[in-house]
Amino acid sequence: MAGFDHVIVGAGAAGAVLANRLTEDPATRVALIEQGPDRNSRKAIIRIPLGMVTFMAPALAFLGGPRFMQWFETEPEPGLGGRRIALPRGKGTGGSTLVNGQIWIRGQPEDFDHWRDLGNPGWGYDDLLPYFRKCETLVPLRDPAADRHLPARSARAAQPLDPALHGTDGPITLAHMRSVNPLTHAFLKAAAQAGHRFNADFNGARQEGYGFYTFTQKNGQRVTAESAYIDPIRHRPNLVILPDRRVTRVTMQGARATGVDWRHADGTQGHTQGAEVILSAGSFVSPHLLMLSGIGDADHLRAQGIGPVHHLPGVGRNLQDHLDVSVEYKARTLAPYGGSLRALPRNALHLLDWLVRRRGLFSSTTAEGGAFLSTTGHGRPDIQLFFCAGMANTQNAKGFGTHGFLMHVCQLRPENRGTLRLRTADPETPPEIRYDVLTTPEACKTLRDGVRIARDIIRQSPFARHLETELAPGDAAQADAAIDAFIRDTVGTLFHPVGTCAMGTGPMAVTDPRSLRVRGTTGLRVVDASVMPSVVSGNTVAATYCLAEKAADLIRRPAPR
Repeated sequence: MAGFDHVIVGAGAAGAVLANRLTEDPATRVALIEQGPDRNSRKAIIRIPLGMVTFMAPALAFLGGPRFMQWFETEPEPGLGGRRIALPRGKGTGGSTLVNGQIWIRGQPEDFDHWRDLGNPGWGYDDLLPYFRKCETLVPLRDPAADRHLPARSARAAQPLDPALHGTDGPITLAHMRSVNPLTHAFLKAAAQAGHRFNADFNGARQEGYGFYTFTQKNGQRVTAESAYIDPIRHRPNLVILPDRRVTRVTMQGARATGVDWRHADGTQGHTQGAEVILSAGSFVSPHLLMLSGIGDADHLRAQGIGPVHHLPGVGRNLQDHLDVSVEYKARTLAPYGGSLRALPRNALHLLDWLVRRRGLFSSTTAEGGAFLSTTGHGRPDIQLFFCAGMANTQNAKGFGTHGFLMHVCQLRPENRGTLRLRTADPETPPEIRYDVLTTPEACKTLRDGVRIARDIIRQSPFARHLETELAPGDAAQADAAIDAFIRDTVGTLFHPVGTCAMGTGPMAVTDPRSLRVRGTTGLRVVDASVMPSVVSGNTVAATYCLAEKAADLIRRPAPR
């Protein structure tokens, strides 16, 4: 198939949505180019929800996780004493949905209204709600009996799910965990004792409170962008999937995009021509490709030996992510998940349970419950808690043999703004990434207050028989200065980068909110989390699916100018 109507770069959440929706028209020809491998959905390490804890563990590399990982890192961060932050991303058809924690959080309505008020009409919460609903099949709405195993039955019954806010026939199946660890029960009781209120639906009318997370899972197996959006339409003759190809630049004739150059994993090089190029490669790769193609700050491009095609200074600016620290505990019981010899018989039964019923430990990500709370005690939640009934998770891959538990404390709306720039003009050289986190004396306050809230929950009586000792930051770290030092020593991110090709109308805007076209160019769009002008208050994958659904409509039915 020579020449395409759309060449989509990146087959993650956004790219998969576009490939599906745009090829609904049999006359529209689409090429989907992906750096990693294709046909991943049936691989065991992808299907098993617990597999996500192995992707960052070098000792478990033999399971195949590294094949689906791409690693970036920040430059030495001044606010962290020169420490670098690791920034992993997924690769392969499905992108980061192959390796993420599967938690489905839309964010707060105020997040999207803020997008709108920044100069992006049509991107407020009311505008986007139909697209969130279009994405979803919420299992508890279709089958209320699916949640009969969950605790807090009376509290859940008092807060029925609102069908006006959710979808029941979308591509993404959403469900609660099919098996719940006893420590998650303890977390719910402890959060109530600490004075917080239960929330049956973090994606409902209010986000504040504690409760169960909803996951991109179906029958105890991971749902990915590939399994939801690509596998059902692979047969379409107007879709061509080109895996194992790293795009090196967008080819331009003046300000018009004409296609992309790529390098195959076997070293061969090629070109794919298209009437339009859509970058859906994520908040690190999409701006990197724009700059490699001559679109960005002209002085910076010239300094790297790249002739500017279009001066667009906002490319690579406005980088945002969620900051995260973990409060860790050693347990005196075997209730937490763990890989000790004593737990070996139980874990063997868990594996059998997953193979037979798709339940048990292997259907879990360990982060079964959490909370959205305000550190000031009023107003919008500014922290997110993830309670993990085990020591091993995506951010902490060292605790497989330890029986313990931890609480992630995530700052939902950090004030820092980072940058992404070229390091060299070589496409194989990763970009230079600076987050500029915690650079002021009081920058740790929200996380510090969040650590204290997490500790207050864990010290409640439901945890008494399980808790042996606090491992991090440790009982000695009580003063502000000690907690701040812990934060600066350990803070990372939740791997939710956004904003580097932000939509808007001001001088630093990169994409047009009416079309997501790259300003000053023709035949070139960006559709992924990089167009978000600000990070949402929660995990970003739901908002990414949503914006891609809306983008597909903007492409097929352009708004009047």
